[in-house]
Amino acid sequence: MNFFEKAKNILRFAVDCLFPRCCIICSEKVDGDKYCNLCSHCVAHIPWIGNQKCSICSRPMGEEKDAKGEKLVCSECRECPPPFKSGMACWLYKGVGRDIILTLKYRHADFLQNDIANLLKNHWPSVREFTENSILVPVPTHYFRRLGRGYNQTEVISNAIVKITSGAKVVSMLRSKHKKSQTKLKKAERLLNIKNMFEYSSAGSISDKNLRIVVVDDILTTGATLRECCTVLQRAGFNNLHVLTLAYG
Repeated sequence: MNFFEKAKNILRFAVDCLFPRCCIICSEKVDGDKYCNLCSHCVAHIPWIGNQKCSICSRPMGEEKDAKGEKLVCSECRECPPPFKSGMACWLYKGVGRDIILTLKYRHADFLQNDIANLLKNHWPSVREFTENSILVPVPTHYFRRLGRGYNQTEVISNAIVKITSGAKVVSMLRSKHKKSQTKLKKAERLLNIKNMFEYSSAGSISDKNLRIVVVDDILTTGATLRECCTVLQRAGFNNLHVLTLAYG
């Protein structure tokens, strides 16, 4: 350990003594070195998705298997195949998993980036293989919504993934047109509202259309947003499309 690392550790210890870190979820004291804003109790109660999930969209499924022993595919992906090849969701949108997403979106908590990176590295290592050597495309938010929040939470998630993944980089290839939020809309309303919400941004253009593209969002609900983003990218010539979200719910 060099001088600067020792000095950094001493400074961190002094700050923690004067201003003990508290969990952003439950306000209890953060008692470890892995996470700056999450306590070990909350981390232990994140509802990670199990192995029984749709091989395309990562929707949690029961114990059923295809008669031929093939990969699980949910009814929605069978009936209406999405414009992406595969998807990954990390945890369920409930309990602590829900609290983390809401904190990131509505409590000016872009400082959770390092904790998200460490959560995925320690508890969901498959995300590194899924995004290795990929272009991460954050789902965009409209300028006015970004201005109010101060950041785009999907960029925070994307940058967290880049910290732990080899060869991944973030490129903003999409722009959002102004429409009302999807949050309180029912499925049919979401599908109608999302239509033509996004457009391809030439500022983030990529010449190699065969590169692996992973569209990143915070939560997958109906999947309407991710489908629309991938449809726009398909029209721009990209076909190696995949999606990733922190939560499913």
